[in-house]
This record gives sequence, structure tokens and C-alpha cells, in this order.
Amino acid sequence: MKRIFVVCALLLGLLPLARSQGVAVLAELSLDQNELLPDEKMRLKLTIQNRSGQDLQLGTVSNWLSFTVQGENNSAVRQLRDDYDYSTGETNVPAGASASREFNLTPYFDFRQPGRYTVKAIVKIPQWQQEIAVPPVVFTVVRGIRLPNIPDMEVGVPLLRRQSNQPPEIRKFFLERSDVKGDSRLFVRLTDATGSRTERLVPVGTYFSFTPPDVLLDQYNDLHVLHQTGAQVFTYCVIDTLGQILERQTYQYTDKRPVLRGDNQGGVAVTGGVRVVTPDDLPPPQQASPMPPANTSLPAGRL
Repeated sequence: MKRIFVVCALLLGLLPLARSQGVAVLAELSLDQNELLPDEKMRLKLTIQNRSGQDLQLGTVSNWLSFTVQGENNSAVRQLRDDYDYSTGETNVPAGASASREFNLTPYFDFRQPGRYTVKAIVKIPQWQQEIAVPPVVFTVVRGIRLPNIPDMEVGVPLLRRQSNQPPEIRKFFLERSDVKGDSRLFVRLTDATGSRTERLVPVGTYFSFTPPDVLLDQYNDLHVLHQTGAQVFTYCVIDTLGQILERQTYQYTDKRPVLRGDNQGGVAVTGGVRVVTPDDLPPPQQASPMPPANTSLPAGRL
């Protein structure tokens, strides 16, 4: 049975070592950041290094990987969903090689209240009848700061994004920022009509407080956000009522500051400044096919 819990302590450093008759397998959990807003996507990475001298077969049993989760004071964290699956596919990790995979636990467990949490993992190696207890990583959930003078924007979900013959589903957009160790980032939070349930938290980039963001809704109720992300750099995003980023572009300040302008037909566009094509653009710019990664990937799953 798969298990997942969350607790508070960050242990990075030496990897745990499972040894049996000369077998050595190292495993590590890591987070790209240890402070999150409620509902922010978690990038939890599991890396396994095979030093056993023989190939390591993972994914041959359905419960090859399990997570343990606890909150402060060893409190259990409520599970929101149980449709996760770690077991899709098998991976052979050759001797001397490593494999890794990223997980997002945010949709599956209720760690939305501010506080400290910990993630642990256990990896099963059926061919040797062994388990590796992976050292935990700790993260903190902190409250976001709503931007002043930018009201909530209440919208109906267009018919093309839901079933017809139903009353409109109402959702709300609002902007908030994080302030983690001097690294301020801007987010768009999409909620239900009451504002109590978050449908999607969308990161839109670094936040500079020198200039307040421009925000406008178009005829499709898509939200257009233009905000400063550098001394002379602005990021422009279009986010739909499902919380998807439809467009992302970068603009450079010239003799005029980039601003959003609406027209009589409900369209929205950026005027002023000059657009700069970057690898972060959506849709992405044309580019050469990337080289395949050198390391192996762990068995894929839906989490």
C-alpha cells in the first residue's frame, strides 16, 4: 500500500547507503526550493545512484516507491487524492549509473496551512529483497502577499471550456507575491467563486515593486498580465480560466515603457517597448532538437 506523509527538518548531505553482501545503492531527495506558497507546485527530485557492481532493476513491483508525510508535531497530513501511481514502466539502472525523477506532491496532500513539513521516501529493491530509507527533506509553507490596488477579477468560464446547457461557472483571478529570503516572485491565483478553493496557482516570474503590474481581461475572460522582472525587462503572460499560460513574452524598455492596451472588440495587446525572443517564450521559439539526456529516468508515473 502506497504511503505518503510530510514532517519538518532538512537533511541534505550524505546519502543513505543500503548494503548487503557488497550491494551499495545511494538515494537522495532534494527540493529546488524549501519555501512554498499554499498550492504552489512542489519540485521534489528523487535520485538513485547504483554502486552495487551489477544492474539495478526498478519498477518491477507496484509499490517500489513510497513516501511518508507528516506535519508539525508529527501530525498526519490529510490525503486529498489516492489516484497516484509510481509503478508505470520499468527502469534498468546499470552499475555505476544514476537515475532520477521529479514528483509534485501538492495536488495529493493538504499541506496548504502555513508551517513546516517534511517528506521521506522508501525505495524497494525486489531483486535483493531490500528497502532503502531515504533521508527526509523539509520545506515551509508561507502565506502569499496580495498586491494592493489590484482587485479580484471575477469571470465566468466560457462555454468552449465547459459543458453547454449549464449556468456559467464563476471563478476569480487575483495577484499575490511571495517574499522568500529577498527573492520576490509574482503569482496569479485562480479560485472558485468564493475564493476559498484554489483551482491553480500560476507563477509568472520575478516581482519588482518599482512598477505595479498591468492587468486586463479580454473578450474570452483570459487574464493579461504585464509586470517588470528586471531593470528594463518586462514579462507578459496570458492566462486562461483553466489556469493555463497561453502566451509568455519578454519586452525591453526603450524610450517608452511597455503597457497593456485594450480595444473596442475586447482584444488586449502590449504597446511600447520592444519584444525580445527568449527560450522561455510560449509558444516556444523554433530551435534545434535537444540532445538526449545522459542519465536514466526512473519509472514514469502520473504523480
